[in-house]
Amino acid sequence: MESLVRAALHGGLFYGAEVLVARGADVQLHKAYGTFEGTRPLMKNAVFDLASLSKPVATASLLLALDLALESRVSAYIPAFSGGGKDAVTLGQLAAHTAGFAPTTRFIETCETPEEVFDALLKQPLHNRPGRRVVYSCLGYMLLGKVLETATGKDLNRLFRDVIAAPLGMHDSVFLPLSHGIAPARLVPTGKRPHNRGKAGIVHDSNAFVSGGISGNAGLFSSARDLHLFALMLLEENPLFLPHPMFESYAPAGQTPRTIGWELKLPGVLPSCGPDFPDGAIGHTGFTGTSIWIERKSGLIAILLSNRSAVSHDGTLEAMGEFRHQFHRLAAGDLLGGQATEQA
Repeated sequence: MESLVRAALHGGLFYGAEVLVARGADVQLHKAYGTFEGTRPLMKNAVFDLASLSKPVATASLLLALDLALESRVSAYIPAFSGGGKDAVTLGQLAAHTAGFAPTTRFIETCETPEEVFDALLKQPLHNRPGRRVVYSCLGYMLLGKVLETATGKDLNRLFRDVIAAPLGMHDSVFLPLSHGIAPARLVPTGKRPHNRGKAGIVHDSNAFVSGGISGNAGLFSSARDLHLFALMLLEENPLFLPHPMFESYAPAGQTPRTIGWELKLPGVLPSCGPDFPDGAIGHTGFTGTSIWIERKSGLIAILLSNRSAVSHDGTLEAMGEFRHQFHRLAAGDLLGGQATEQA
């Protein structure tokens, strides 16, 4: 692992990375490599922009913790979401990326306020019939976040803090970290974009930014320690919510396996963890260079936090994908060796 990460640093894949590999509560490796921005050494439990890890860790988790029925129609919470097949869209379809939305659109080019974003989001057409195809969509999670806020009368930041973060002791996990007590020196830069001007602590995702920094698709900041606490909760006998929908496919037959919130590793499928991580595992990645994968039977937890996007916005996506495959192969090495012995 040391050689793999050092080679990635030398090759300019990211400025810094933090690795945490555990079997349940037994942390087998937890180390920070490289720097924040090219000079200052990265420290353990720095705070990273999780990007799309916000989807499973915050939004999907809140959906289950609030016990909203997955079969409920979105229109029951947001009546203005109607027409063009939208009346049939369910909360579970939003959470499993089967609602029919396109992947995304750049609201920052046409909207200036969260209210304008919400109005534009409701006008987005469906590209597929709900429930038919898996198409990874930030739009669906933006809408799901709005459903949660409408159902509770609280914004997503407060909901996540009260329902998930506080009970688990996830003190580093928050939207808008600069406004909520996270020391600026702990925040890892994610790259200069027109809306953030390179300032650490301002969300990298432009749609989340124009939504006020709080969105169902992105905007959550966290640390490796906090993500380990979250993963442990999913493995407990009495978690904060029933996590089984997160470990079971919610995708139509023949489509890419997706659970409520996560990718699912199944035989014959190549998810972001690569081919060598155990089957049955769930995981997710973030555009900024983050990922987490969890396998419930063995308790294997693999957390990788980096600031890939600070080096290149999209020029290193393929290299990052290859790095993740190697990282997860090494993280699961002892477990895979045991499986090979059993098969022999």
